[in-house]
Amino acid sequence: MTTASSAIDPWPSLRNSDLGCQRAIRLVVHGRSGGVVPESLIELRKSLQQRRQSPVQLEVLTADAPPVSPEQASWLVPLLLWPGSHARADVPEIASRMQREGADVSVLPFLGAWQCWWSLVAEALKPFAVPGAVLVHHPLSSEEADRFLLQLSERMGLPLLSFDHWFDYQQSHPESRPLMLALAPNRMTEALSEAGPVPPLLDHPLIRQGLIDLLAALP
Repeated sequence: MTTASSAIDPWPSLRNSDLGCQRAIRLVVHGRSGGVVPESLIELRKSLQQRRQSPVQLEVLTADAPPVSPEQASWLVPLLLWPGSHARADVPEIASRMQREGADVSVLPFLGAWQCWWSLVAEALKPFAVPGAVLVHHPLSSEEADRFLLQLSERMGLPLLSFDHWFDYQQSHPESRPLMLALAPNRMTEALSEAGPVPPLLDHPLIRQGLIDLLAALP
């Protein structure tokens, strides 16, 4: 992937809307215990803000307090891979809170719903998609999530396995190698770090730059 704004506009419907000047961006991220933010997400925010020359904030779900809403209109962008409770409940509540504070905010679908995102991930992980490779994801429990994972497995051309089933699976499939579907370092990536060389997604230069390109292309 080169730049998201070259050749194909990833946001044609937004581009055609009357949005006025370029908006600020608030990225919703999970974070670690106590609101700690992995360095890869901090660097993503800095690079995106420098590229857009407009405010980019991080709203960390594990933090005690949210950032102050920007004065200008903003995009609320959930950097969440899965259709779990954070995407279904926390993000709408964040948007409602910002609106109660007087903010002009528009909400984008969660990252895992972007087709262009999974195309980017598939391209970056292609060299690692060897026989025995298994995509390992955060545990989910809903019919909606099951449908989502089935479609994603078909799209990626690899089996998907919940992290809580990985170690049992590995016992019966010793040749298996995990490909971790996590944006940034977390307990899952740390637990699987000795099982394979694949880092969190934002540690892949192609994925990191591709995501910056997509976000920078927002009006």
